[in-house]
Amino acid sequence: MFKLFRYKKNGLPFGLITIHEHLARDMFSYFETGRFVKKQVRKARKSLKDALRFAKKKQTYPSNKTTELLNALAQIDDEITYTRKAIRTAFEEAEAIVTTIRQEKVGDILPLVENARECFKKRDLQAGMDMLKEAQSKLSNPYLPQSRNALLGGLDSEVKQLKRELLQRVNVRSKKQGAQI
Repeated sequence: MFKLFRYKKNGLPFGLITIHEHLARDMFSYFETGRFVKKQVRKARKSLKDALRFAKKKQTYPSNKTTELLNALAQIDDEITYTRKAIRTAFEEAEAIVTTIRQEKVGDILPLVENARECFKKRDLQAGMDMLKEAQSKLSNPYLPQSRNALLGGLDSEVKQLKRELLQRVNVRSKKQGAQI
């Protein structure tokens, strides 16, 4: 979990941009030099080379080698698809979090303050003061209980489901590698 001191100087939006930059660098490095992707690219290159050699030597279609090539490329494509899916679901959940925080922190209080201003303009001081006191009571709680319960309390959010699916996928992949050894 990220600590709040990382965002004291420049704020959370700047910190999120920094996280995005680091994430982009990590994605490039993973798909360029990551262990799994490197292994699949090596398999694909070897299969392609063998397919060309076989086709040149035997003058026939090298179906086994092209199948190996397609399988290696399909696994890389699956990795990219899961990456895209993870980014999309994480972004959608982050967007929902920001929306509910805005509603709880600003959306409930802003109409009260505007109504209080209208009451003060109409010289209804008591109603305006009551609305301001209600706004003050809502602002006094620094925590966001409704947002936390709605978003973090759910056991099966899309991000958590995707995380479980990826863990199962990694476990299946590691079992296959163990069986090949």
